[in-house]
Amino acid sequence: MTIAHPAPCPAPAGAAHASAASAIGLSIVVPVYRGADTVGKLVAALSALRPAGGLEIVLVNDGSPDNSGDVCRALAATASVPLTYVEHARNFGEHNAVMTGLRHARGDYVITMDDDLQNPPEEVVKLYDHARLGGWDVVYTRYAKKEHEGWRNLGSRFANWVADQLMDKPKGLYLSSFRCMSALVVREVARYTGPYPYIDGLVMQVTQRIDSIEVMHRHAWRDAATTRCAG
Repeated sequence: MTIAHPAPCPAPAGAAHASAASAIGLSIVVPVYRGADTVGKLVAALSALRPAGGLEIVLVNDGSPDNSGDVCRALAATASVPLTYVEHARNFGEHNAVMTGLRHARGDYVITMDDDLQNPPEEVVKLYDHARLGGWDVVYTRYAKKEHEGWRNLGSRFANWVADQLMDKPKGLYLSSFRCMSALVVREVARYTGPYPYIDGLVMQVTQRIDSIEVMHRHAWRDAATTRCAG
């Protein structure tokens, strides 16, 4: 268990990435924003998983205005699996929060997922096994049916259309925040030092050994009024 409190902005590239010395199979990075009501349930469900090589959880509080910090600190003090907690002094946006988490992750593979339970924890091992057993550098998830409100589904389709036009990504690949990356990809992505990281764009610069699998999708516990800053 580790609790870290970094400077007001995300740490410099590579500052805390130590996967080469790790014996952990899987790191799970969770950016937390207005997640006080859900992150405890998520951590409990993830802690019950038994992926090959074991797991650790990295929670990054992205300047959440609720009491997510108190909840996360309590989770770090009582966690049954290795849990790293990192705080941003203000909200930097989801991609910066994920980048901070990647720099603290030690696993041979790293899964990123939301804190609101729309990504079912029971799909984590399926995603991890698909990546490691298939030899993929990155595996994205896709949904047979998305349980978002209609406006959010439209926004996701638009964002993916823009990515199709601007990025060298496999045709038809859906880019989701619920993804699994190898330590090699994480290490290269974490080298980025600019203020506005775009995780998927950085991934496409590192590898084309990319696949996707279908997973379940659930309604987020938070309503539209509490949606995080996209950053």
